Amino acid sequence: MSAIELEPEGENPRLGIGILAVGTICFGIACFLQRDFAVFWQPVPESLPFRQPLAFLSAALLVLSGAGLLLERTRSIASIVLSTLFVLYAAAWLSRGGLGSIMGIAEDLGVALGAATIWARCAATPSRPEPLAPWIARVAFGTFSVIFGLSHFIGLKNTAEMVPAWLPGSGEFWALATGAGHVAAGVALLTNRLAVVGTRAAGAMYLCFVALVWLPGAVTHPDQWLRWAGGAISLAMLGSIWLIGDYLVWSASARQRRSAPKQSVGG
Repeated sequence: MSAIELEPEGENPRLGIGILAVGTICFGIACFLQRDFAVFWQPVPESLPFRQPLAFLSAALLVLSGAGLLLERTRSIASIVLSTLFVLYAAAWLSRGGLGSIMGIAEDLGVALGAATIWARCAATPSRPEPLAPWIARVAFGTFSVIFGLSHFIGLKNTAEMVPAWLPGSGEFWALATGAGHVAAGVALLTNRLAVVGTRAAGAMYLCFVALVWLPGAVTHPDQWLRWAGGAISLAMLGSIWLIGDYLVWSASARQRRSAPKQSVGG
């Protein structure tokens, strides 16, 4: 039996995969345009030997792995490459300190985790139906979401400055509101109470970040790579948290299907 046959009916991760793929491709293109690492998400030391060639290699792998997610025959290897890249980006934060470092690690690992759920679904077999334990994905992303929320509160001024001036209400209000949204989604995942609903609500919030915060500035200032990279990362985070929700539903449905024959025999 293949992984495709193990797929519960009605549970298709194509939306999350597509969003993550587009976000990853756009992030790679932004890095190409910068001709360097996007240091706000890839804090590679300036002293790294062959830094620029490695930056181009990283950007190429981002684009190729993102495109690979869209094809079924390359999806598994593409998800592995993508997860590995973002784990390496997260590791680069370890030489730095402060809140920004913690936030950067959480953000990079969040994208890596979303890609890992794609690999887990591709690698599922009857003898190993859940290569990635659902509770690990749930608790890890829940922790990341709480970190994101706390960063909004601690860095209130900086977060508020990113809020478009034309939105009703103050920047501080929206910074606090979105911070609370992150924390609520994190608590839902950590407690496994309305966890999937929490991923969908957080996904909608990431979509707002892309559409209201990053995209308008990128369109009006197309030469500023940071705006494009920021929008791409928010899009990748949207895809990742959506995939976490998909994975929780998929694993629960798969467990029910596996236990159904045993229950019927016992009855």
